[in-house]
Amino acid sequence: MRHLIWCALLALAACNSGSKGEAEPAPSEQASASPAPRDEAAALLAGLSEPRQKGRYAPRDDCAKVAGASEFRASLAKAVLARDVAAIAALTSPDVRLGFGGDDGRERMVERMSDPRDGLIGEIERLLPLGCGLNQAGDLVMPWIFAQDLGDIDGYTANLVTGEDVPLHAAADAKSAVSQRMSWDIVELGDGPDGDLLPVVVPDGSKGFVPKAQLRSLLDYRLLASRESGAWKITAILAGD
Repeated sequence: MRHLIWCALLALAACNSGSKGEAEPAPSEQASASPAPRDEAAALLAGLSEPRQKGRYAPRDDCAKVAGASEFRASLAKAVLARDVAAIAALTSPDVRLGFGGDDGRERMVERMSDPRDGLIGEIERLLPLGCGLNQAGDLVMPWIFAQDLGDIDGYTANLVTGEDVPLHAAADAKSAVSQRMSWDIVELGDGPDGDLLPVVVPDGSKGFVPKAQLRSLLDYRLLASRESGAWKITAILAGD
């Protein structure tokens, strides 16, 4: 029996020695030539801001220089993508504001996020790529544009054009002539029926129609976070004024 085992070991060694005839690839050859894919949460946060797109109000991250802000945003993005309500709650203040009617608080937020018909988590996912700014109190403000001084722009009718080279059509028809293209600019909604293209007035006074999917109200959902006991916590998730 020992003789058979010894013969088997010798045969195995011979096979292994034969396979070593080809040189093993160097560590640099074993590594993939393409870079590692970006983390999904990081891609959500930076997809529209790195590199920065053209346009006066293109998303940017002014919060990265603030201690703990990047880690907070990364944790929030991961929780939102995973639809992990408990993880989002852990990043939220007990007194979080959810609107202007007094129906606030972390417990109420958990109830809303646990309701698939509510859509609150989806709203956070949509606003996270739109950058992060700082208000005068040093709080984190998302989207970035909500932390900017827009002068006398009427937030009730103003909309942000979300994208680069968005067409301004001559009529409420995607096949109509394009008079100009806009990149991350602010337009004012005009009068007209609701449809795939909405009537707008652009900064130079021109009128036309812009794809509804690429317009976002300045009073749409925003998220604020403040330091509480040394940690960043969500203190408001709301829309309107």
